[in-house]
Amino acid sequence: MSNVSRRGFLAGSALTAGLVGLAGCSSSGTASSDPLAAPSADKYPIDPDKEGTAAKWTSEELRAGWTKVTNEDGGATLGVMDTAKIIQVNGYAFRDMDGDGKLSLFEDWRQSNEDRAKALADTLTADEILPLMFHDGFTSTAVPLDDATTEKLGEGLRAGVSRASANADTYASAVSWINAIQEWCEKNDAHGVPYMNSTDPYQLYDIPDNHCLVSSFEPELWKKSGRYTGRGWRAGGARVNLGPQVDIGTNIVWTRLGGSICEDPAANRDLTKYFGGGMQSTWGDDDCTDDKGWGTDSVAIMLKHYVGAGAVEGGRNDHNDAGKYDVFPGDNFNAHLIPFLDGGLHLESKTEKMSSVMPNYGIAYTDDESLGPIWGGAYNARNIGILRNAGWDGMVTTDWQILRPTDFGDRAHGVKDMTEAQRFEKLLEATVDQIGGDWAVEIAKEGYALYEKDYGTDEALARVRESARHIFTVMNQVQLFDNPYTDPSEAKTILSDEKAMEFGQECSNKSIVMLKNAGNVISKSGISGKPKCYIPQKFTGASMFGGGTAGFSLAVDEEVANELFEVVTDTVGEPTGTATAGFGETEASSDPVYQESDCTRATADQLADCQYAVLLISSPDTGAGEGGGTGIFGAASEDTPADQKYVPISLQYRPYTATTARDPSLAGDIVDGVKENRSYNGKSVTASNESDLELVLNTRAALPEGAKLIVIVEATNNAQCFHEFESVADVILWSWASSGRSFGKAYGRILSGEVEPSALLPCQMPAGMEAVEASLEDVPRDVECYVDSEGNTYEFGYGLNWSGVIDDERTKQYKAAPLTQPETEVKPGDWKKA
Repeated sequence: MSNVSRRGFLAGSALTAGLVGLAGCSSSGTASSDPLAAPSADKYPIDPDKEGTAAKWTSEELRAGWTKVTNEDGGATLGVMDTAKIIQVNGYAFRDMDGDGKLSLFEDWRQSNEDRAKALADTLTADEILPLMFHDGFTSTAVPLDDATTEKLGEGLRAGVSRASANADTYASAVSWINAIQEWCEKNDAHGVPYMNSTDPYQLYDIPDNHCLVSSFEPELWKKSGRYTGRGWRAGGARVNLGPQVDIGTNIVWTRLGGSICEDPAANRDLTKYFGGGMQSTWGDDDCTDDKGWGTDSVAIMLKHYVGAGAVEGGRNDHNDAGKYDVFPGDNFNAHLIPFLDGGLHLESKTEKMSSVMPNYGIAYTDDESLGPIWGGAYNARNIGILRNAGWDGMVTTDWQILRPTDFGDRAHGVKDMTEAQRFEKLLEATVDQIGGDWAVEIAKEGYALYEKDYGTDEALARVRESARHIFTVMNQVQLFDNPYTDPSEAKTILSDEKAMEFGQECSNKSIVMLKNAGNVISKSGISGKPKCYIPQKFTGASMFGGGTAGFSLAVDEEVANELFEVVTDTVGEPTGTATAGFGETEASSDPVYQESDCTRATADQLADCQYAVLLISSPDTGAGEGGGTGIFGAASEDTPADQKYVPISLQYRPYTATTARDPSLAGDIVDGVKENRSYNGKSVTASNESDLELVLNTRAALPEGAKLIVIVEATNNAQCFHEFESVADVILWSWASSGRSFGKAYGRILSGEVEPSALLPCQMPAGMEAVEASLEDVPRDVECYVDSEGNTYEFGYGLNWSGVIDDERTKQYKAAPLTQPETEVKPGDWKKA
């Protein structure tokens, strides 16, 4: 009997679905008691079933335009735009991605992710693979796809980051765009290779980011946050998380600590294990007890930044030249491996290991090159080799734009004397699989030719096929080869999940640390009687990525505040500021926007009869200038004068002059045979938000005697010094709120007595800047800590509840001496200098 067409199989599936198949019968000539047993590799390619074979699958055309195919017996769920891409083998449906009418091993979802990846990789030429070795993205997320997008896809781009950040309000456009991308790939790629859409971390369901969540010190909470967040991202079309950032922030002035976790190796390890495991697995329940491993809700994680970025000299931003050196005066480099080796390789999940890793920009500096060459992390074969030698076989994607210079500067730290082709060859030698944030296939071809010349044709082809295998394995783990499409109806349901939103509020409750509570102002009985309370307006600027507008709001959620207090606040006038274009925008709005000066503070007369004041302030910010460069891309370039480039990052509000900083610096460029001195000793800096300190002091002075001053600190990036205002506050609530979110409702729950504070400090708070300067960049928890007027020390793991200082299982576990060595063996890789 002749084969029927694949389209005919689909049309007839409704008639044949539900019929009993031919037990044990296989067109591959094998028999097995397991209906989903995979044939041996030598059986491929496999012809489709003969006409009349019972179908073990059903299909449904969704309103989004693609067809969903559901296999019986727990088989894979497929998605196609063109139903002719479906073939049937042994009664089950498969995607015929290469369109040859037969089932190839890489198309067979019964095979392992790794075997499928290798089968396809081993058929590709170097010219087919090199475009796959870029992880870039598109400026536009419009549908229909614009010419620039289709041109890149036509040249072979199959991975990139999207700024769509889909949520309950924006999912429809995000889903339409990613489905259009995948449809293009289905129609035009000779092998049906899909597009791997990644996302930078962003918040959903009001779940705080990891920097905030760590304060709970509850691993199960971390796991659930990974599960809920990943499930939401996946529903919006993202399959890879460019994170989490798990660098140990041992230098507590580090400008990028706000995107990571904390300064403690054990805490970072455990959050990596639980959050990463929660995100990569698909779970059958909200409590994350039914672990199904890789599945329909899974998002692959890309741990970053490997390795040592939290020990950057001067605390500077490693996007720029000023922050390119990581230093290890405490000989504590191996501690920085712990989140990767003991965390990422041992996830609390059936997925077991992180799927991918992003090396850091910075150079692991030593005079003798004992930590590898004086090159940025992606070029350091010695350190990437530690992961490979530990048995990790995942995908390495570089941080953005390290291959060639951009408008933001040249981030190829340490290799700027090499040609771009030579840089690519070094990345191949370091076992890098993808270059992030770039699209330069011609440079890749030139670099590949250098590698081929140095290592031979066979070795060169084997090397890039290895990268293709790593890339395809990640794609298989998140089911891209079987179903690259996204269902907007499902996205709407998932992104509007009430349980997830309730969980977000639980996370907020557990992320706020009570540092001070003089006279038990905060208690189970709460604040009652609706006393008069001054709550200033807090200004929030617009996001550089768009999607948010500048404005003012109360420290506490306005509805909650009005329930608790008779509120006295400031007067907000009309907006008078000028908008600026956000990242990726060609022009700014012409409408005026709010700026901080558009608010007039309440007068002393208005505060004279207030019984309370609740103030919301930010931690000191001195990193916005050339030297600090706290912006995501930093500021200081190679041409910036040293007196602007190497300045302190202060953790206090008042002007600070460094008088005890290390001088000369440990690291530095060799210029004319002399090492550059990058020390900031003798330099001065002032916090850009010194007005926050003035607000606290002025409010205390204006309040009547006996009034209670509650200060809420939303820290942005770092630890901070409390000596400037702690003594005038009755209550201090603190959180790392670096994601820009607000805990307004959670503050209200604490003030009302509904929620008891339970969070713990994830970072030491220094006694002063001299204590900071005396600490070592690579050593955690080595700072002399501040002791407040109540006699409490603001140490790592400290926090108050209604009863006083918290002492429980969490403090016993995490306040133990900091780890210095991973349990996993550290075996460096080989490297050779050009």
